[in-house]
Amino acid sequence: MSKENPGNTVNLLCEGTVIVGDIKTKNDIRVDGMIKGKIITTGRLVVGSTAKLEGNVDCVNIDVQGVVIGDILAAGSVSLKDTANVMGNISAASISIEPGAMFNGNCQMLKKEGREPVKE
Repeated sequence: MSKENPGNTVNLLCEGTVIVGDIKTKNDIRVDGMIKGKIITTGRLVVGSTAKLEGNVDCVNIDVQGVVIGDILAAGSVSLKDTANVMGNISAASISIEPGAMFNGNCQMLKKEGREPVKE
């Protein structure tokens, strides 16, 4: 998971779990269930293939295999796997989209050092 998380602690929300409300953590988090609310983490977020997130995401890095309905702000990287379905805007330092992934929204690239948009 994340280098920012030296204790290697991962929050895991299993398939079948439904959370209504915001989540804030310093650790990595993997979601295979459903969340209706914001997720804020200083670690990596993994959205599993059975997951559905309805809310904005603020993280360092994110790997999406499932559904995200909301905006994604990532200081580092966004990776949309072939099963991903993202409906919202993405702001990130880097983004990769595998063939087969669905992305409906706008994308804004950020400077690697922070959350400021790249200006020409």
